[in-house]
Amino acid sequence: MLGVKRGAILLSMLVIGGAAIAQEIGHAIWQERLLILIAPSAEDPAVARQKQALRDAADAVAERRLRVIELYAEPEGSDVTQLPQERQRAIRQSLGVAVGDRELILLGLDGGIKRRASLATPLREILQQIDGMPMRQQEIEDRRRAGLPVTDP
Repeated sequence: MLGVKRGAILLSMLVIGGAAIAQEIGHAIWQERLLILIAPSAEDPAVARQKQALRDAADAVAERRLRVIELYAEPEGSDVTQLPQERQRAIRQSLGVAVGDRELILLGLDGGIKRRASLATPLREILQQIDGMPMRQQEIEDRRRAGLPVTDP
């Protein structure tokens, strides 16, 4: 019940922050976990390392229903996974992220912030944290009962 309340509170904050946030993040509640990469530029070396780690662990990322959102202060160098600047500003405001910040934010299925950390945080740590979450533990158990493999972080 507490998770539902936190999700509802975050969703309310996101809706108040703008329709763009509700579209990009609000719909993910109970469907996806979100990893938000925040940097001044898409050319940031820590972003490049995270994106490579995400590609290398694509199966583990998909199994954990982890979607990545990238927020950059500079529109140059953006790629198809980056949100339009207007939406980025709204998300930054709702999460209390300054333009020059370099961090990552992990949102759980309930929409709550589970981690705010350095952009250089190893992806393995993030995946291990997700694996320790109660809803992920249930997903793991469900996969095992169904005879499906569980991908290590």
